[in-house]
Amino acid sequence: MPDDRALTEAEADLPLRHALEVRHHSFERPDSAALMREHDVALVVADTAGRWPRFTEVTSDFAYVRLHGDAELYTSGYSAAALDTWAERVRAWADGGADVFVYFDNDVKGFAPHDAMALRERVG
Repeated sequence: MPDDRALTEAEADLPLRHALEVRHHSFERPDSAALMREHDVALVVADTAGRWPRFTEVTSDFAYVRLHGDAELYTSGYSAAALDTWAERVRAWADGGADVFVYFDNDVKGFAPHDAMALRERVG
């Protein structure tokens, strides 16, 4: 394979971070979060329209949020009130010292970029 077909070197020497998006209720135990904290693994905060459990505990020096849809998985957008709530959470995690990354995956009907921009406005 030619060298220009694959990215094989990072542009900067940055630490490697790990995050786990849990999709089973068996992880709803204090020892799960404790184990992730012990190994510096972020417990992903995932909004899945109620399909999978939602954890909000920060277990690393960063919070990784995946917003898959408020009412319908991958399909629904977020209301102004829901975005206000997420903005409060993001600010609280950031004020607590965490780097916060938010990824919108509600893209079936194109809501993701609009919701991302609206959340960014609210967070400031």
